Amino acid sequence: MPDLHSLPEGWWPEHAIRNNGPDALVLERMKLRELAEGWPCYRDACEWENFASIFHPGAHIYTTWSGKVLFTEFFAVSKAGMDRGAFIMHRCHGTTTDITLDAQRAVTKMKATITQRFALEDGVEVDVECDCRFCFFFEKVDGRWGARFVRHWYEKDKLLPVNPARVPKIDEGGLAAYPEGYKFLAYCQERTMGVEVLMDMPGHNRHKGTSAGEKHDLLYMQAKAWLEGEDIEI
Repeated sequence: MPDLHSLPEGWWPEHAIRNNGPDALVLERMKLRELAEGWPCYRDACEWENFASIFHPGAHIYTTWSGKVLFTEFFAVSKAGMDRGAFIMHRCHGTTTDITLDAQRAVTKMKATITQRFALEDGVEVDVECDCRFCFFFEKVDGRWGARFVRHWYEKDKLLPVNPARVPKIDEGGLAAYPEGYKFLAYCQERTMGVEVLMDMPGHNRHKGTSAGEKHDLLYMQAKAWLEGEDIEI
């Protein structure tokens, strides 16, 4: 049987603190959880000034539909997309943080569900729900935490008709061309948003042997390198 339960060798940042630890670091982890959960709470409500408080200047965001962009550019394309009818919401499910002992760097992983509503070619409205994990690369500068990079693991998705009496017609061959972890999301985004979705976004650990599986492992190793003080490019 394939080994789908093991992470890449050497992934664990052994010198970081995550559970328990000094009380001062517990407080820092709570600050980071608040920042991470601000993404869905602020973006979904169009609270752009509050959303901006999560990032350091020059921070980058990386999503299926935007690619790697400056967070300010992500804001701009998000606003433009909303004006054209894009309707994206999020649900948070849990947050963990690995933090350095000096409380200067951290990686926060937030389990969430991306939900996006689409009107497909036949006029049928659907919701795509994608279970994912946000990966925030945080750094403290002059006493202030902010994100330098934000990436996601896209792990599992599904498509639901908004009206159960109206079922969409899906091009099964076209659907099969997309990565397993976000195939419905990518299918609908390309057909309704006028974008070219990236095909190698990090997936779940079960996607070993695929581009998504390789990027899954790479993101874990980048998180470790960040916590060890390395200068990295996500």
